Amino acid sequence: MIDLNTLRYFTSAYETGTFSHAARLNGVSQPTVSAAIQKLEDRLGVLLFKRSKAGLKPSPFAGRLYHDVVDHVTHLASLQTRLLSEPIQSIRIYCAPDMLVRRLAPKLNSLHRRFASVQFTFTEDVRESDLAYVSDRCVPEAHDFLPTEEERFYLAVARSHPIAKNGTIQIEGLRKLPLIQRPYCPSADRLELGAGGISFAAQATNDNQLLDLVSAELGVAFVPASHAEARDDIVLLSLEGADAGMRVTGISHRKSVRAKELAQLLANPGNNVEALLADGSLTTMR
Repeated sequence: MIDLNTLRYFTSAYETGTFSHAARLNGVSQPTVSAAIQKLEDRLGVLLFKRSKAGLKPSPFAGRLYHDVVDHVTHLASLQTRLLSEPIQSIRIYCAPDMLVRRLAPKLNSLHRRFASVQFTFTEDVRESDLAYVSDRCVPEAHDFLPTEEERFYLAVARSHPIAKNGTIQIEGLRKLPLIQRPYCPSADRLELGAGGISFAAQATNDNQLLDLVSAELGVAFVPASHAEARDDIVLLSLEGADAGMRVTGISHRKSVRAKELAQLLANPGNNVEALLADGSLTTMR
């Protein structure tokens, strides 16, 4: 991949006609520009400039390359300045109680590093949110949904629990264990009824609290597979004799261009921002 600095040096050399002038424009030494252009020529397998005491004479290939890249180079070179000069924009985030913020936080951090003008605030009311981290069964009416993951439910038990080493548990064995309820989870009723006649030890208000209660051996609970990543004091057991079910999670967003673009980056954190800017995918970031 050809980096942005090399293309900046190339366009400057093409415009000024000398490596020394290109170097001054970019705040680097003349050998830095000369070496970068030489590497670019080696990579492309063509001569870009004919060097002489009178200056640089661009080749026909250099002319085509310049006209292909100059607009993109100019736009990307000023990206940081334009973003930093933008006023702070507050984006309201809702995280459903059956989702763990720790799964979303690294993605938000990555997004904040890319767009310094964006500030995230959390809200407890999904109706007020611009973006929401939810399952597909909890998408608010005013939002569109971008799925990111599908995961199975398992039975969470404390690592210190006698059955933690079993790996699985029969439906009959489950009836002997107290269950911690998750009334905020859209699959909770189905999972509890599937257990049939199970006793309840407590009722949690969110999954962070739930995992603390499970760890303390107050009871067991059905949780999605990703929750095991959050705790080394929790073990997940497969349920035999019944289907514990699946869930689809993702990012929902208000139906605005800005919210949609941020949601796309959260749902696909590997997206290259420069590439999206270049092909027009991120219109409001311009």
